[in-house]
Amino acid sequence: MNKNVFATAVCLGLSLGYMSLAQANDKVQKIYNTQTIQHVCKGKHAGDAVSFAARGILWNGTCETQFIPMHSKMIQGNENELYDACQSDPHTKMVTINDHEVKGKCALAFTPPRPKQ
Repeated sequence: MNKNVFATAVCLGLSLGYMSLAQANDKVQKIYNTQTIQHVCKGKHAGDAVSFAARGILWNGTCETQFIPMHSKMIQGNENELYDACQSDPHTKMVTINDHEVKGKCALAFTPPRPKQ
């Protein structure tokens, strides 16, 4: 009787332990931080390879000129407008992202690897 209870408890503990391993890493839900991505590229040139650690994850990429919004609450960081706006006009001060006008500036900042467009 005691062996059955113990075996059941062990099986239950192992199954709950494996379920926690299958959960997604929620640390990357909101990693876009304009101060961090600019600080990583301070003193670097466009195209330089950089890496930094944030929330237990090592991020590798390059320093590229991109649009840095003043307020990044609704920005995910993967919007094409962030990368494309400064290619056409490096002095742009406003971009439309998801039907919202966002003020900011063009600056050298961390860019994760992404396909060329």
